[in-house]
Amino acid sequence: MKITFHPLAQRASLVMSFAFFGMVHWAAAQVTTSVDCVLMGLVVNVGSQENDISLYHPGGYLTSPPSENTMEWLFTDSEGNVIYEETLVNENFVSFNHSVPLMDTIFVSVLLTNDSAVLNGNPVACWIEDYLVWVETEVIPGTFVGAWTLGGSVGQDVSETTGMTALAPAALELYPQPASDRLTLAGLPASGQLVIRDLAGQTVHLQQVTSPQVVLDLAALQPGMYVVQILNRAGEPLHARRMVVAR
Repeated sequence: MKITFHPLAQRASLVMSFAFFGMVHWAAAQVTTSVDCVLMGLVVNVGSQENDISLYHPGGYLTSPPSENTMEWLFTDSEGNVIYEETLVNENFVSFNHSVPLMDTIFVSVLLTNDSAVLNGNPVACWIEDYLVWVETEVIPGTFVGAWTLGGSVGQDVSETTGMTALAPAALELYPQPASDRLTLAGLPASGQLVIRDLAGQTVHLQQVTSPQVVLDLAALQPGMYVVQILNRAGEPLHARRMVVAR
């Protein structure tokens, strides 16, 4: 038995087919991606000089769609004073002038967010916190060339927290900075945990928080940059601050 289709039925079938494949294509086009935050790290641009800094963030090319990438930059000195801050959209470079003495350290933090891209099941939110120091190298005897050098920190996925709100300094105080042998932390919660990690993410100190202020003995820590993180009783991050040990 030969089966024939009415022309209107055939047309309807074609329309439905095109609509179906169109929806599949549209859905595929909506698939957005980002690499893991730990694969993102800042780079100093070649043109940077003593009082001019330009940094490159690879997340803009590694997260799609780039038009939805927002980067919130913040640069501070060792006392926490803001040197420069800017929010950029679809821009991987940040540049600014400053008057910070070359012997000082400049701290940088940047939050990359993209509500249209998904990483580990959540909208992208990658946080990088690093520092810049001026390093002079003797290229030939008696001739030195200086350049801004980053500490080499990599990104951290903060998509499951409230982003920079959860990681911002807020009422938490650390002093002195840089620290030598002791560090005072004030503004701590009534209970929780205090964790210190190095730039590789390794825990170098862990203790329970039982009072709003503690004094840490840093004698066992090597000079360098660390991240001090405060967790609540459930182990959720409340604050994160950078700390520099210098001797």
